[in-house]
Amino acid sequence: MIDAIVYLSSVTQLPVSLTCEDGKPAIGAPQAGNSAGERLHYVRMTSEQLNEWRPHVTVLAEAPYTGTGTADHIYQQIQNDAEKLALYESVYDTSPRIVDDGEGGTMEFTPPFKFGMLAESALRVPRDITARQARLVLVKHGLFEQVDDAIASIDDDEQRQIAGIEWEYATRIEREAPWVNALYENLGLTKEGVDHLFIEASEL
Repeated sequence: MIDAIVYLSSVTQLPVSLTCEDGKPAIGAPQAGNSAGERLHYVRMTSEQLNEWRPHVTVLAEAPYTGTGTADHIYQQIQNDAEKLALYESVYDTSPRIVDDGEGGTMEFTPPFKFGMLAESALRVPRDITARQARLVLVKHGLFEQVDDAIASIDDDEQRQIAGIEWEYATRIEREAPWVNALYENLGLTKEGVDHLFIEASEL
């Protein structure tokens, strides 16, 4: 599954297959909108479903659903991209404003950056993945070309040799193998980051 935040303009024309009986977009909450009729939706879909929407919406951020923390990753993508952030905030205003404090006075209120998210739960980290899945997920994250250097940087001679042999010849990659942890440390990844890669790779 893919988590994504998509933007729908006020003039978006959707095919019948992507609309409800009343003609509204067949896409659910959470959502945010503005007075101009523009909308943001936080969605969780298969990659095939998301690809059906792509020609008709602007995908501001997306990532494979890997359980707890996925929404944080999605929103961080928007915060790191000035153009996407501007479009996001044109629909969902995050600027501070003065509001009634309910006691006859006023107070400054700043809306949370996240307009919404879907429920998340910790996913089981697979015990192992295939060598193909491991390579694909590393390519996807721009890490594949760094693997040889990461193996060469393992300090322990025996672990370095084991890592080289396993990487070249193993058909499955075990999550808890000592050489795997040494390799990923040299790729600059945390334990949680490696777990997410294994979860994501298991879907490839």
